[in-house]
Amino acid sequence: MYRKTGILFLLFLLTTVAHGQDTIPQLSDSLSLAADSLVTLHADDYEPVKTVIDTTRRTNYWHISPLTGVILPAKPDTFLTDYFNRTNMEGTGIAVAYLGNLGLPVESRVFFERSDRSEFMFFDHFETYRKTPERFQFTNTKVPFTNIAYQSSGSRDTKEERLQALMSINFGKSLNIGFDVDYLYARGYYKSQSAKHTDWAFFGNFISDRHQLHLLINPSSYTNAENGGIEDSRWITNPDEMDNRNSSPQNIPTAFSDTWNYINGQRYYLNYRHNLGFIRETDSVFVPVSSLLYTFDMENRKRRFFSRDSAALNSFYGGANHLSPLFAEDLPNDSTQWRSVRNVLGIALREGFSRWAKFDLTAYVRQDFRQFRLMDNDPAVVYGKKNITSTYLGGELAKRTGKLLRYNAEASLGLSGYNRGDIHASGKVETRIPFLGDTVSVAARGTLKNTSPAYYENHYHSRYLSWNRDFEHITRVFAGGELTLPQTDTEIGFGVENMTNYLYFGYDGMPLQYGGNIQVAALSVEQKIKLGALHFDNRAVFQTTSNDTILPLPAWSLYSSLFAEFKIAGVLTIQAGVNAHFWAKYYSPTYEPATQQFKIQRQTKVGEYPLLSGYLNCHLKQARFFIQYYNLAPMLIGSTPNYFSIPMYPVNPPGIRMGIAVDFHN
Repeated sequence: MYRKTGILFLLFLLTTVAHGQDTIPQLSDSLSLAADSLVTLHADDYEPVKTVIDTTRRTNYWHISPLTGVILPAKPDTFLTDYFNRTNMEGTGIAVAYLGNLGLPVESRVFFERSDRSEFMFFDHFETYRKTPERFQFTNTKVPFTNIAYQSSGSRDTKEERLQALMSINFGKSLNIGFDVDYLYARGYYKSQSAKHTDWAFFGNFISDRHQLHLLINPSSYTNAENGGIEDSRWITNPDEMDNRNSSPQNIPTAFSDTWNYINGQRYYLNYRHNLGFIRETDSVFVPVSSLLYTFDMENRKRRFFSRDSAALNSFYGGANHLSPLFAEDLPNDSTQWRSVRNVLGIALREGFSRWAKFDLTAYVRQDFRQFRLMDNDPAVVYGKKNITSTYLGGELAKRTGKLLRYNAEASLGLSGYNRGDIHASGKVETRIPFLGDTVSVAARGTLKNTSPAYYENHYHSRYLSWNRDFEHITRVFAGGELTLPQTDTEIGFGVENMTNYLYFGYDGMPLQYGGNIQVAALSVEQKIKLGALHFDNRAVFQTTSNDTILPLPAWSLYSSLFAEFKIAGVLTIQAGVNAHFWAKYYSPTYEPATQQFKIQRQTKVGEYPLLSGYLNCHLKQARFFIQYYNLAPMLIGSTPNYFSIPMYPVNPPGIRMGIAVDFHN
């Protein structure tokens, strides 16, 4: 009877992702505190549960929730399979839209992979590079640990390079400090398309029975050149019709040149949790009953858009000058500044301290202060300053242990200030079900948001684009889930979302709001096939939008990797194969340099042209390295080349890429 009930429940929730069989000690990372790097101590269902450092392991990794500092397990990127792909822009998702060069803004073509627009929207499309508390991996290590990774492609004039270094060291069992640096310099294959990132992080943590502290300090600067795209797509699709003497990528004419966007700033993050409890007499184990928590999060960012090619840039924007008569004769040099200070104070009741404590219960108050400095079109005011505050009340209910059922639910309400009345609620439930002699893990999730537009969505002043709006609250309701069948190595996910008052950037680059409803539905499938040494890994996303003019999406996106895996001398593992990114043709959004946002367009479709690459992916002891021939399609396919990521922005031409990552344990 139990098996039949389980099968019916599985079929009913065909929207899930399994996260392991009985041999895997945890469900999904997002729900479980236990992981390979962390230990959960419990004698039975009613014993206290606490997360401690596993001192038997050489190095431990984890994330934290940014508001409350809850430890969530993480595994480092030490996987060999697809290592080369994860170093490419295309590897940041199954299908991404970007400007063709490493380090430039990027947006996923899969709607449910996109994050909400933030308070400082200019930084949003660099999310894959940023070091944020929720994405950063904190560490604890028995011996000093260093990881160095380097990748390179192109010739001296077009070279793309990225150097990443992480060092972590412990002082005793509880205290860890380290630093992380990410330096990216991509000169670019096309004119005025370079990128330079310098991203530092100093981090530390102190974990003991009664004290849990995390610190992250992150200064960074991001500079990217802008060219507005190439002038004529035939330079890629039909070069014979153009001037063949100047057909190299760097000689292709662009809309403008000598123009840059520059973002710099710092983030200072601190979370502290003080555990209250008692020492159990039977075994002298500390039992946490509750926690007092405090989070301080301050971020400063400045953005500048400037050019030495004013004639071409003025022509590109039709001679617009919203700051006239200010700076009328000067070179374009727009800027804006943003500062955010967030304080969170809360209390948490800990799961497992008694037989009745079956879940974590957390309540907190959050206070946000934000300051915006904008250029003004009033001749008497060069910079206008706006201060806004918001106060939220929030909480979380979570069960992070147990073999059959785990869940978490979070909610917050804007009590006062700019975000008064804002609602954000989300939840997830996950369970395991016996199926065909094994177990699968099923999950369902939902989200309700009713939020105010970000300040920059309502107000922004610059030379070429300027607006003052009073947009309505945006309402979004999402439901979905995931499923994995371990017997066939298949993962399936499904989601549907309804949006009211959806905000987007129109044809002219200005923000607009659609007052009706827009629905998006998506189905994702991941299938891995193995036959001896031959591997065939596939991912597909099928999605539909009820309004493809305002919210255009490709109907399908595919990623496939076919490779043979073998060993040489028993120590060198080699994966040799070919991979492809492929998506349906659609009216892809294009890029707006003056705001660094993606905006809709209806002139040009992109897609249905495979981005093929051949590769050797290798592992030797503590080193992973690869060599890749990128963008093989023009050499293998007889049809017209059409490797545009978004309209007028082609990806890099065929060429060799290489990379290596090495771990050092001293």
